Amino acid sequence: MTNPVCQIVGFGPGCTSFLIAADRQGILPELLGRGLLIHEREGSAEALLPIGVNYDIPSNSDAADFLDGIAPDGLFGPLLDGPAARMIRMAGGRAISLQLVALLVEETRRLALEAIRRHPNSRVAYGSPVTRIGRTAGGWRLHDAQGRGVESPLAVLAAGSAPHLPDGLRRAAAGAGVPLVHSDAVLRPCDVTALLPAGARSIAVVGASHSAFSVLHKLLELYAGGDLRLTLLHTQPIRRMHRGAALARAAGERFDPATDQCPASGRIFRFQGLYTRSRLLYEQILAGQHPAIALRACDDEAAVADALRGADAVIAATGYRPNLPPLTDVRDRPLAAGRNGSAVQVGRDGQLRAADGGTLPGLLGIGLGFGRDGSGIGEPSYRGAPVGINIFQGPDGDALCARALSALQHAAGACLEKEYL
Repeated sequence: MTNPVCQIVGFGPGCTSFLIAADRQGILPELLGRGLLIHEREGSAEALLPIGVNYDIPSNSDAADFLDGIAPDGLFGPLLDGPAARMIRMAGGRAISLQLVALLVEETRRLALEAIRRHPNSRVAYGSPVTRIGRTAGGWRLHDAQGRGVESPLAVLAAGSAPHLPDGLRRAAAGAGVPLVHSDAVLRPCDVTALLPAGARSIAVVGASHSAFSVLHKLLELYAGGDLRLTLLHTQPIRRMHRGAALARAAGERFDPATDQCPASGRIFRFQGLYTRSRLLYEQILAGQHPAIALRACDDEAAVADALRGADAVIAATGYRPNLPPLTDVRDRPLAAGRNGSAVQVGRDGQLRAADGGTLPGLLGIGLGFGRDGSGIGEPSYRGAPVGINIFQGPDGDALCARALSALQHAAGACLEKEYL
């Protein structure tokens, strides 16, 4: 295998979304022919199925969103006739289980692997975590745990994120002597009782997002009819998503039309608000229909610590932080990536931004953990990464493809033929 034109860190939804976009844009054959190397820390494709988007909860997005962007006549066209897509299509405009989305991503991986095997310059390296990424004169060198390095003009970071437990919450839970669990573990297909102390009935949930309300749903179902006391602790206001400003006003939602409305969709609190069953549960709690659940606003760490006294367990729906390997410049000095809230900052063109605002040419980011600036997607007041398979394989993927096309043209020494444009 010659040096690849592109390397990808991670073989999860971010990676497959980029490949779907590249297929739709017509550049995937050239990428595979000139060399695509995917680094995956897990030991096999099968080991990836239980992780990624495999959550035991419904989606925020409509079912159709997960099929948007798949080219019917492209490499991934067979997905549309596969079992996962058929089940997704039957759901119409309703939410679907994220476990079904995980199966769709798995089918995408299978088709990608079949295509990669047909190209001798491309491969997937399993059990190969990237430990460092260094800038070179011609691009980026990715180093693995064995000290090996491979250079390419393009590098795509698509390794997702890891559950985040804020230090203040750790201290508050430790001070109250309460076991602390992240919602990521609770919302997987699992036996929740094995994660909590035996006989736990007084449980605090921290957060104001879809994940927090999904935890409440799961606990209500698990302990139906039992003696259960749930407290939702939130340090941020609880918002609801509305499909337009008029609907938000009619529902009594407080919002700023200049900062809280998504320019692309017209939705209010598109990424900060509750959808579907999470929104319904919140409204039911406000109406007094769930006496076992109390809402408690906490202004600071001391208020959280006070609220945890007497709880049997605390489940933190406190988000994620991106899996970002250490970055270095051409002189092997540390490079700090810019941030957009909890996300790594990515420009309109998909390239990472450094902490000083400068572009890191050829270093791209996609998927959970990367927030693309200037995309027009999401409300301006949202500080974080817009999350959605349709966004990853749609506008975010297109931004990366435009940069990848430039690299392919440079590698070819001329403009590509029309079918790749």
